[in-house]
Amino acid sequence: MITKDRQGQKGVIRYLLAALCWGWLVWMTPGVGAQEWEEAASSGLGRISFATPEGLFIVQPLNSTRQTLMADGDGLVNSMVWAADGQRLAVVKNFSEVVWVDPTTPRTHGVFVSSCPRPANLEVAWPSDRSDLLIQQRCHAPDPNGQSQWDLFLVDATGQITPLTALPALVESDLYVAPDGQRIAYVANQRIYIQNLAGGAPQPLTQAPGLYSSAGSPLAWSPDGSQLAFYEGAYPYQKINLIEVDTGQRRVLTPEAEFQIYRSRLVWSPDSQRIAFYQPANPPLSNQEVITLVQVATGERQIITRPGFYNAMSWAPDSQRLAFAAGSQIEQQTLFVFDIPSNRFTALTPQPFQAILESRWTTQGDWIGFSAVALGDDLGTQTLYVVRPNATGLTAVSQPNEYAYPFAWVPLP
Repeated sequence: MITKDRQGQKGVIRYLLAALCWGWLVWMTPGVGAQEWEEAASSGLGRISFATPEGLFIVQPLNSTRQTLMADGDGLVNSMVWAADGQRLAVVKNFSEVVWVDPTTPRTHGVFVSSCPRPANLEVAWPSDRSDLLIQQRCHAPDPNGQSQWDLFLVDATGQITPLTALPALVESDLYVAPDGQRIAYVANQRIYIQNLAGGAPQPLTQAPGLYSSAGSPLAWSPDGSQLAFYEGAYPYQKINLIEVDTGQRRVLTPEAEFQIYRSRLVWSPDSQRIAFYQPANPPLSNQEVITLVQVATGERQIITRPGFYNAMSWAPDSQRLAFAAGSQIEQQTLFVFDIPSNRFTALTPQPFQAILESRWTTQGDWIGFSAVALGDDLGTQTLYVVRPNATGLTAVSQPNEYAYPFAWVPLP
């Protein structure tokens, strides 16, 4: 995931100096107010939110003016998620609290404080079919060999917290929430279970015991909520499986006896028709990978890259384009977009980075945000950039001395 090259360093420095000349340095501004916020949302221009140790901000790619949502005294932001209408933002801060942020004020309103005796793992989600916020809390056991305790809570628009269905004591995986927020999937007792958040007993989706959580295998919901993709087998010999949630019908997408997976990432296309994943190129003789696409309906696979080092995969909303970071060396990565119909690649960054860590598309597919570390930066400072998928408009929206993490596009209504 990380890189070094003197020529690349000089190119990045030239690019950063040019960016400064274009007005990269930003000014801090107060909240925009409800009317201005609605006007900005209705303009159709994407806005991106991001956190640094100095606070939480919003900026438009074509406008360097920042809106400050939280100041540095409000706590360290660990993660964030927007409601689908773009009117509310949920933030996990200091590893133990969840707050709502009103972007029109801006003001914060505390909604949840962890009861774990040690710093918890808190995750928040605004599922597509719900207006309520879902909070997932994992309390770590004092004994390293002990079991974590999982809890789920629902927070309504008034801030009222409702604990959700109880979970088994021995959950062997993370909890995976369905896109509509009605069900969760997890591994327990060497089986995959589905459980309704509204209540009721967990239902086993797989009947025979299996290795479904080896090396952190995901339970990846299809965007339409009808299927789960997952690995099964002892690491690294794991096969990619699909199972229909309502019927339990199961298929193996990679039936080879010695099929290997090193990284636990299965990335569904938004139309639920393809899955992208990192596949070892020549195990165990090489640590290089390729990016492979598999057709869900037929199981047909397409290797779209040559062997190399890859990261930061994300699908465009139209399911026809895939963004990813690529490099022939571990610590030199360029951001690309692959267009499936034309089978063509577009390089989005003229100079390589030491690492590109994450990429995200706007809901319109007109911008990609990505976080990257410059060549030669031994501190690993993550800078936030935006770029159009046709390789125009590349801009750094955070300053070079800021550590920008996490980030999220503001949904348009």
